Amino acid sequence: GVVEKVESHENVFRLFAKDDGTFPNNEQHPLLHYKDCFHDSQEEAERTIVAGGWTRPWVWGIFDFHHYHSTAWELLLCVRGSANIQVGGETGPTVLIEKGDLLLVPPGVAHKQLSEIGGFALLGAYPQQDVHVDTLRGAPTNVQRANIEKCYVPEADPIVGHRISSLY
Repeated sequence: GVVEKVESHENVFRLFAKDDGTFPNNEQHPLLHYKDCFHDSQEEAERTIVAGGWTRPWVWGIFDFHHYHSTAWELLLCVRGSANIQVGGETGPTVLIEKGDLLLVPPGVAHKQLSEIGGFALLGAYPQQDVHVDTLRGAPTNVQRANIEKCYVPEADPIVGHRISSLY
């Protein structure tokens, strides 16, 4: 896949990632990258995420191996430092995420942290509708593919409030 700017929204980029034979990725819903969209404190970010219908966030980085979730979208808001994240599998593009950036990762899209600087940390959360969030590596089973296809799609991001479907 190729990262492209969303014409109707300043500083929002998207990536439609196809199945690469190992990772299912998601041809229906793009990975969304909002550049420089949050400037308040980490505590305010946590409150905003929960108030927007997402789970209480964890604080960490991203695994250093390709993985994906079949049962949930994942919100990743950078609160410190920066990192290079590869998306879509071993041949996928690398995205630089910096403090204030938001990634919304749809189910099935592989992602992996390649490098970080400045004490990189993210707030990570999932829509409250998703009870069990799995972490998968490698090719999905038929059940996991079905989970990706029927997974709940959040109506809007909790940080900026953009309707997710308007960003396709």
